[in-house]
Amino acid sequence: MRRAFIPFQPLLKIATTSINASGVHIPASVSATPCFSSKSGARMSTSTPSEKTEALYQKDGSLHKHTTTISSVTRFSQLPAETQSLFKAPPDAELFVLTMPQTIFHAQGGGQPSDTGSITKTGLDASSVIFQVHQVRKPAPDAPILHLGIFPSNAESSDSQTPLSFSQNHTIVQEIDQEKRFLHSRLHTAGHVIGAAINILAKTASSSAASGIPADVADGKASHYPGAAFVEFTGLIPGTAKAHIQELVDKLVQEDLAVRVDFWTEAEANAKCISGADGIAGDENGVRVVEIGDRGSYPCGGTHVKTLRELGRVVIRGVKRQKGVSKVSYEVADA
Repeated sequence: MRRAFIPFQPLLKIATTSINASGVHIPASVSATPCFSSKSGARMSTSTPSEKTEALYQKDGSLHKHTTTISSVTRFSQLPAETQSLFKAPPDAELFVLTMPQTIFHAQGGGQPSDTGSITKTGLDASSVIFQVHQVRKPAPDAPILHLGIFPSNAESSDSQTPLSFSQNHTIVQEIDQEKRFLHSRLHTAGHVIGAAINILAKTASSSAASGIPADVADGKASHYPGAAFVEFTGLIPGTAKAHIQELVDKLVQEDLAVRVDFWTEAEANAKCISGADGIAGDENGVRVVEIGDRGSYPCGGTHVKTLRELGRVVIRGVKRQKGVSKVSYEVADA
């Protein structure tokens, strides 16, 4: 599934005058004021780089802690309105946005929420959190990944609203909320397992006849948010198919299939993925693909479990149909 993003244009210099996939014009050169002042009069460079952030979670989802450096610190209130609109920011908090050359924080996208966690100065213990990450966004494919959060009152700075302890190229440690990441990964993988199960039922003549799932059913959009997870399909899946879907999903989980992440060429993804490459061109590594054993593969940018037993139990909550689209809602629970 492709998601539209508003380019982070006011803080970047982008060498292009093209129109992106969302139909948004990207100017050839844009910039912003690079500094802000603290209450004490201190000034700090907050120039935001145009370099693409390396999303480490794309290749290694097991990383929960990582050491890197600060690229920029910017007050949220200084960002242009279109960039601020990417976030659901609390109205009364003093917020900042950090960028780094590398990150283990998953940015919201593909139906998966962003990671949360902390960023600390090198050498400080876990009780001395300097920056709490609340939301993470990736405005455009080649833009820096934006980490929105706060400097809590127990930070080293005497002014809790000013990041005096952070500066460009300062060494820091990123640490994600592992429990939340694991839940998000379970929900995301579960969505693909349900998709694979429905595809198997639809493409097997006897199973299609028994379940009532049409052979031409096709994957649509999905949400992998806790409490609101669903996968959609074009084609009418009857409510009576719920038991058939649940039975096959349970079987796939019991088989404890391996979940692999790989990068394929666009042609390979079009040929092998259940939904094709879904219009995703990929990057210098190719199209990122998640494989559910040998039962199906999908182009995907999210995080996943390593084997299906880690899902626990995938519970099909219901099947709803409207205007030619079927929505299968689900949740994950302890086995």
